Amino acid sequence: MRAIKHRRGTYYRIYKKVRGGKRHLRRLQDESNWAAPLAVDTLLGWQYYYEKLGLHPWHWHHRQPPKRVRQLAAQHLLTTFFAWQPALTALSEPVYAAVWLVGPEFAHSSEVTVGIRQSIERHQNILGEPDPAGPPLPAEYQELPGADKLTWQTHPREVGYDADDFPAGWPASLLHHPHYEHTYSDGRLFLIVQTGWVWVGQLAGATPR
Repeated sequence: MRAIKHRRGTYYRIYKKVRGGKRHLRRLQDESNWAAPLAVDTLLGWQYYYEKLGLHPWHWHHRQPPKRVRQLAAQHLLTTFFAWQPALTALSEPVYAAVWLVGPEFAHSSEVTVGIRQSIERHQNILGEPDPAGPPLPAEYQELPGADKLTWQTHPREVGYDADDFPAGWPASLLHHPHYEHTYSDGRLFLIVQTGWVWVGQLAGATPR
C-alpha cells in the first residue's frame, strides 16, 4: 500500500492510504435521509436555529467535496428542512426558513437556517440582495428530491477583510477576486471580497410566512 507523507508541524508522519471509502459512502447515504431534530426551545430562546454541515460526518479535506458527497449532504439539508415544517407552522408566528447551499465553501458553510422575531430581518439581510445574473442552482442539486419544491435565489458570498490587518496594503490574493472597499460608520475600512455563491431555497411565497 502506498504511503502518504503528511506534514505536521516541523516533522513528517507517514500514513497509509485510507480504507473504507465505500463504507463511508454508504454511511453518508443513510445520513442523507436522516433529519436533524429541531430544538424548538432553543429557537424560542435565541430566536434562531440552524443545522450546519460543519465537520462531522460531512467533513472533507477540501472545501468542495466530490459531487456525490455534496449531493448526499444537500439531501440531508433538504430532508431536515421539510421535517422541520410542521413544528415551524405550529409556532403560529412569522418564520424565516431556508436552505443555504454554498460554493465553494460547501462543507463548512451550507446549512438549514431558521429565524423568528428580531432574527428574521437579520436572516433576510445578511446575504445582501440576490443577483439575477448569478449562476442558477447547480444541476447536481436541482435533481435532488424536494429541491423542486423550493424557490431558489442566487446571492454573492462575500467576506470582509479589515484594512488594519494589512498595513502593507491589500494582497494580490484578495484583489484577484471580485471586490470593493467599504467604510463603516466607525471609520474602519474593509475590503469586501466575493468568494463564491450562496443558493437560497425557500418555500414559495416565504417572505417570511
